[in-house]
Amino acid sequence: MGAQTLVLWDVDHTLMETGGVGFELFRAAFEQASGQQLMQAADVTGRTEPAIFRETVELQGIPYSSALFDRYVALLAAGYVAGADKIARRGRALPGAAEAIAALARTGQVVQSVLTGNLRPVAETKLRTFGLDGGLDLDVGAYGTDDDVRAHLVPVARRRAAEKYQTDFPARATVLIGDTPSDVQAALDSGAQIIAVASGKSTPDELHRAGATVVLPGLHDIQGVIRAVLNSDHQV
Repeated sequence: MGAQTLVLWDVDHTLMETGGVGFELFRAAFEQASGQQLMQAADVTGRTEPAIFRETVELQGIPYSSALFDRYVALLAAGYVAGADKIARRGRALPGAAEAIAALARTGQVVQSVLTGNLRPVAETKLRTFGLDGGLDLDVGAYGTDDDVRAHLVPVARRRAAEKYQTDFPARATVLIGDTPSDVQAALDSGAQIIAVASGKSTPDELHRAGATVVLPGLHDIQGVIRAVLNSDHQV
């Protein structure tokens, strides 16, 4: 394996979006697991699924337990499988996402996976629905259930990639690609590189203020994405 760089993609609003189906599935799984109507949900932007669930439970005044979360996880994963057709109709892969993943794979210089607050089965369904999973090694990714703190997910993915590919991926050779200030902070806190993409709610100025040196308007400039990734170890 000649790869020298570990690329970790955020999923939601970086590679794809569900067109509102994701919240509908969250609501259904929460209400089925808790037996209560969802009245107020936690902010989801840049956060992990366990943290979102715990805060939402607290907002509802429901006692949290690991058993409750486990029920929710099973229901949410099943809901995404059942709702894949609806996601395909109402959601979309973001422009350039599939092409950027494929182009980076062709360089032979990177291992690509994900760093996401999603549960792994949910991330897999989202990516598979839009054909975005082919160039990603999801076995070495890091997911919401690995740690509540996004920065702590970076060494998880680095360790998994090192074990599988029998090569070291130092923090400075690890590149996060994401659309929120939380993605930027995770990279800064873990010593990784960050390529911020203004494809979600955050503006380029907000991403720069969060600490991103490289901010792209989207993934449509495939050669620009490749240059940013392969030159990332020279950025300061």
